[in-house]
Parts: sequence; structure tokens; C-alpha cells
Amino acid sequence: MNEETWRVKEFGLFLTASSTATKAAYESDLTGFINWSEERGCPDALAVQRNDVRAWVANESNKKKPSAPATIARKLSALRRYFGWLLGEGHIKSDPTVNISAPQGDARLPRVFQHREIDRLFALAIPKNPLDLRDRLTIELLYGSGLRVAELCGLDITNLNTERVAMEVLGKGDKPRKVPINAPSRQLLNLWIPEGSQAFDQAYVSGTRDPTALLVNRRGNRLTRSNVRRILLGLLRAKGLTDRSPHALRHTFATHLLEGGADLRAIQEVLGHADLATTQIYTHVSREELREVHTKYHPRGKQTAN
Repeated sequence: MNEETWRVKEFGLFLTASSTATKAAYESDLTGFINWSEERGCPDALAVQRNDVRAWVANESNKKKPSAPATIARKLSALRRYFGWLLGEGHIKSDPTVNISAPQGDARLPRVFQHREIDRLFALAIPKNPLDLRDRLTIELLYGSGLRVAELCGLDITNLNTERVAMEVLGKGDKPRKVPINAPSRQLLNLWIPEGSQAFDQAYVSGTRDPTALLVNRRGNRLTRSNVRRILLGLLRAKGLTDRSPHALRHTFATHLLEGGADLRAIQEVLGHADLATTQIYTHVSREELREVHTKYHPRGKQTAN
């Protein structure tokens, strides 16, 4: 990939104000598109036409390991930002992503944790060591604050004040918002800052630690998506629970708020959804869960289901 020809570094400088996670995601998605384009004979962004972008979308859907519609939509969003920047700077004459849309996927209901599973996952126990403390804090923040994984990975120590019941995170589109810090999270944060974090660095970190990051991996870098996934899978398997994605904890946070009587617009604000329709999926999740419980436990449930 010819970074100079595609002005990748210049685009990276344009993204300076974006969060580290956002920049990394854009750069990864852009690199994939550029490599694909160069293989098709496009030497630079100026050569990319609308048909090329359409072909790329089709390839993402039909390749050996196809991308999910949501993944394609995310990648296409990165391309729109990139080509929009090129157009604004006068490097291209037209934006090839205009009127290109991602394929529509089936509206699948999020697979949330049942209350008994949450109780089991978060069963009270004193963290055994700094590694266990970091892992417990990671999943507690995902569920207790409803964070996206990227938001969790992007948390700085300066974001946190354990005497407060809320913290500021940088969400999609680099929009800041306030999210709650529940009591269990505050307890774990008090153990982590600064003693637990320092003990983790001394015992487990082999490289130079990122001094601003709240949570780091064994190399001293911010946690990555794959790090968070491994942490959750390890804890789930240790508790004898079914594997889930980290995002399931955010879904569960929203669903349990709704079941507890929270206002839908308040949930929208906490989750950082731009559109209320996105939040409304959780009303369907709750209804589906109710139907499943009725089918399983009510004397006439099985008859109703048939």
C-alpha cells in the first residue's frame, strides 16, 4: 500500500481530535479498502469511482468469510469520512461514496444475559490478584455503565472520580456523554486506582505502560477489543456460563434498565444513541424474553406457543 499516494498520513492528522479507538478503526478499515483497490488496479484515491465502491461492498458481502451488514456499514462510514476529507481538501473532484449504502441485515434481537447469569458472573468475591481485579473491573464497567467496548478501551484515568456517580466517555462520532458509575464499579475503581494498577504494572506489564490509560494489557498498551473479549470469555468459562460477546453486556444493561421501569429516552441518552429507534429494540428484547419465560414456565405456555 502506497500511503503517500493515498494521503493516509495526512488523513490521520485530520483525525487528531478523534479518540485513539476511532482513529485505529478508521485506519484499519481504510487500509483494507486501499489494498483491495490497488489489487484491482486503482493506484490512488483519484482513480476510485462509484462502481469501485459498489464492487467493494459486494465483495465484502460475498467473500469467503463475508462481513456482517453492520461491519460493512461501519467500514463504509470510514470511507465516507476519508473521501469527504479528500473532497474538502481539493484532492478529488467527486466523492465516490455518495449514494452508496450498505446491505440491510436481519434485525436480530440482542442476546442478553438472564438475571441469574448476571448474578453468577458478578458473584461477590475478593479479587485474587491485580490481574483478576483488572478483569473484574473491565466487565463491571461494561455492564454497570453500558459502555461500548471502544469506549471502555478509550477510558483515561482522568475520566474517573470515584466520589462521583457518573463519568464522561467519548462515544461514536467523538461525542462526549455522561454515564453512571454504579457502586460495585466504584468499589473496584478504588482498589484499582492507584494501588491495584501499580501492582498490575509491576507483576504483569513487560513493556512501557501507557500513562494515561485506565486499563492496559500485559504490553502496557490500552486494552484492545480482542483483549476485552478474552477477558470476558475467561470469566464466563470459569463460572460455567455460555460464551457471549462483550457487547452483550451493554445490551443487558439497557434491557435491565427498561425492565426496571427506566424511561426509554433516558436510556437513549445514557447509551449515546442518536436515534430513539435504535433504543427501541430493547422493548422488543424484553417482550421476547417475557414470551420465552411464559412458554417455559406457565402451565398453558406450551399450548400458547404451538
